[in-house]
Amino acid sequence: MSDTTPTKRVWPWFVTFLAGMVAMGIAVDVLDIKSKAVASGMMMVPIVLLFPMVRNAMSNAKQGGSSGDPVRRYLLRMIVVSIVYLSSLFLASQLIESGGDITPLAVVLALVPGIAMSGYFWAIGSLIVEQKDEFQRMLVVRQALIATAIALSLASTWGFLESFELVGHVHAYWWPIAWFFGLGVGAIANKIQHGAAGESM
Repeated sequence: MSDTTPTKRVWPWFVTFLAGMVAMGIAVDVLDIKSKAVASGMMMVPIVLLFPMVRNAMSNAKQGGSSGDPVRRYLLRMIVVSIVYLSSLFLASQLIESGGDITPLAVVLALVPGIAMSGYFWAIGSLIVEQKDEFQRMLVVRQALIATAIALSLASTWGFLESFELVGHVHAYWWPIAWFFGLGVGAIANKIQHGAAGESM
């Protein structure tokens, strides 16, 4: 009888979360939701899917003993950053009036979500620095490189199309989101080539 505990899957929850976010975004647009509170609430519904994802990831990290400590710290950082990001985004969407006066409070409220987004990159960078397992570190670095290539390629391509007025404007905050999508692509590439997705998923 094997003493090993089966690894709990993380990626299905992540994929479902992304699909839920896209679905809610489409629903807000199709239903022409005008209320910021309702739209923000709808966009936050898929967040609940992250809880089982994090639970499974924490369980997998715990199985790794001391080698899983960097992953647990990474996950805790991601949770804290996510709480700050979502809370600040919700507050900003509620308190900043579209077309209103530019006030110091409005500037601060608008800056916090962006600064919080930077926290995600700090968390992943810290994981790379703290991870002592060279194979796992390589997987995370590879994920990040693939994600960076995808996000920057999309941003530059769309930027040129936009400059020639061939496509509509896309807000810059979508490019970090594209980067996170790229992490998923990187995880799939890792799984195919190396048999393991990487600890940042």
